[in-house]
Amino acid sequence: MRANSPHNKVTIIDVAVQAGVSAMTVSRVIRNRGNISPETRAHVKRIINELQYEPLSSARNLSGAFSRTISIVIPDSKVLRQLRHGYEYEYALLVGALNICKVFDYAVNIIEIQTVDDIELLVKRVLSRQVGGYIVAAPATEFGDLLKTLQEYELTFSTISAFTPVNSDLVVIANERQATRDITQKMLNLGHQNISFIGGINNQRATTERQAGFIEAIQNHPDQSRIKYSIHNCNAFFEDGYQIGLDLLSSGNRPTAIQCLTDDIAAGVISAANKLAIRLPAELSIGGFDNFGLARKISPSLTTAVLPAEEMAEAAALQVIEALEGKCKQAISALDCEVIVRDSVARAPGL
Repeated sequence: MRANSPHNKVTIIDVAVQAGVSAMTVSRVIRNRGNISPETRAHVKRIINELQYEPLSSARNLSGAFSRTISIVIPDSKVLRQLRHGYEYEYALLVGALNICKVFDYAVNIIEIQTVDDIELLVKRVLSRQVGGYIVAAPATEFGDLLKTLQEYELTFSTISAFTPVNSDLVVIANERQATRDITQKMLNLGHQNISFIGGINNQRATTERQAGFIEAIQNHPDQSRIKYSIHNCNAFFEDGYQIGLDLLSSGNRPTAIQCLTDDIAAGVISAANKLAIRLPAELSIGGFDNFGLARKISPSLTTAVLPAEEMAEAAALQVIEALEGKCKQAISALDCEVIVRDSVARAPGL
């Protein structure tokens, strides 16, 4: 048995090690799923019997013994809080989960993770019945082996905007690609032929989906061959938008329209444009994404897309509650992102 097992009962990992197979194979044998040879299936079942392994999910369903608390998992954000970033997203997640949990008499809290040891703590909290299940929201979805570990221990969890979800049955995503495509298409229809995208880091769904929407709008445009475009990756904050905005807008062939990964980046670009005395939106149109509040407070007010974080947390909380109560074993919830047209987008200069 593993020396670092977080509890003294036989786990699915113990069975996998003893049988010489992966934990996923053991899980598939238990659920009678997957393309597994009869020999391997029989071998795994024999090890299960020898170790007297009882799946955690089966024990919960039989006894009803699970905590009526759901935890939202986010990365440790000390640095972000110092910069006053991230509050709107975290608040929206918490409010959304509360909306559902209070209806079903569940409690909800937020847990921050920083190290691999924190992942083991998440397992312990379920096994000790402090927590019933988890909502793992991006970017925590990309933290080490977090999702893989939760699945190996058969814990109940739903992911929000995971870039590389494991074989999880509970998934919540938003159609960020379509919304970004719509904003970019609006800019192109207004005559912009030199257009840029600012923002994005690897291994985040927001990056891949929003950049993909930007590119698709260009590729689908009738005058595609006449359009010049560029993509500039960076973090998602005001300072990043400001610096790249200064560099890009100081170049000899500056764009007339910029679509940004986030509203924070867009605000930074607006600040850079103001410093360079570029008139908005007469000489430069700007679009953002998120609509957490900043978008309508800056000048010009920002055309953006709504990330429905509150609704996504509602959907994830409902998935977790229904799974704990045996009413739902598999669900994918995809939400639309509304485009909000404001003053920051106008016709291309000269039109």
